[in-house]
Amino acid sequence: MRVDYHVHTDNSYDCKTPMIEMCARAVQNGLSAVAFTDHLNNHLLDVDLGYYDPARYFDDIDYCRAKFPNLTILAGVEVGEPHRWHRKVQPILERYPYDIVLGSLHWVGRDSMFNANFFRSRPPEEAYRAYFSELVTMIEHGGFDVLAHADLPKRVGYDVYGSFESRTYETELRKVWQACLDHNIIPEINTKSLRMNVGRAHPDDEALRWYAEMGGQGVSVGSDAHNTGSLGFGTKDALHSALQCGLSGIVQFRQRELVGWTKLVES
Repeated sequence: MRVDYHVHTDNSYDCKTPMIEMCARAVQNGLSAVAFTDHLNNHLLDVDLGYYDPARYFDDIDYCRAKFPNLTILAGVEVGEPHRWHRKVQPILERYPYDIVLGSLHWVGRDSMFNANFFRSRPPEEAYRAYFSELVTMIEHGGFDVLAHADLPKRVGYDVYGSFESRTYETELRKVWQACLDHNIIPEINTKSLRMNVGRAHPDDEALRWYAEMGGQGVSVGSDAHNTGSLGFGTKDALHSALQCGLSGIVQFRQRELVGWTKLVES
């Protein structure tokens, strides 16, 4: 079963593709399920502050479910810094029938992980450890189901520093995995970084093996697509990586509940 549980539409400020076009491409690509996880950001410096409209989003979901009855369409959302904006976010999550909520850390204080100057102004150890420390705090606060792109800063940091090795941050990443295990939050394998210069998924196989060694069993998988050309990209490779790293399944969420697993098998 091919799934993509991290997909954006024009309900996100940084995506111009309507949901119906994403659904048509999903069917064309042989996907059986997609989760549309548009950005709900509340950082005062976010360019898309106030852009997300849940009512419009769910109108699109209802329309697409009617048009594509054979495609499983999950209602999702990607919440930026849920530990910082809980009071703003929680009423939305309670009012609308989401199936899956991703938690993302895009900012450390006033510093954006997409701003190369954050990395240019400090050594790599300081930059990455600041991020992972904040990430553990976010996980421990909870309020979401899936941890998105656990080592996000390597997207930009790799271009500044010229490398990123998970083993350098093994202690920090193991703390991230332990927090996930303690708080029943599932990490995702996010394949967007396969399309970038760093050329390795979030996280890479080495970090995935630590998660499995520590007792992790399942993951979510998502392309982080912002256009039809990226939809489903790398998800088959992600499933293979998960299996090779000792993980057993891809999680299935409905109405914010983990309702099952898709067992991983060699294809």
